[in-house]
Amino acid sequence: MQLHNLKDNSQKVSFVEAVKTGLGRNQGVFFPESLAPMADVDALLDMDFVMRSSKILSHLIGDELPSSTVADMVKNAFNFPVKLVEVEENTYCLELFHGPTPVSYTHLTLPTNREV
Repeated sequence: MQLHNLKDNSQKVSFVEAVKTGLGRNQGVFFPESLAPMADVDALLDMDFVMRSSKILSHLIGDELPSSTVADMVKNAFNFPVKLVEVEENTYCLELFHGPTPVSYTHLTLPTNREV
């Protein structure tokens, strides 16, 4: 996966480089140069959170990391319940206060980068 810095388009990095670098030049975030559509989105909806997240992340990363490595990273990162609550019909909210600490929203965004 090739990513570019949104504040400096000349800075291009791989997924692993982006994770290790954090922010790019001028405090820019890295964004994929292109996003390929997923073939069977409906099948994702039948998967649990960890499996679905692993499939999506593997699709985005491509062959930079083996799918089994990504699956292990996601499984280890999200070892607490992730609760989706229906707000109204077909509208859901991810409750970010479930998890190992009172600020568990950080646990939904940070854990996988420890292993890259």
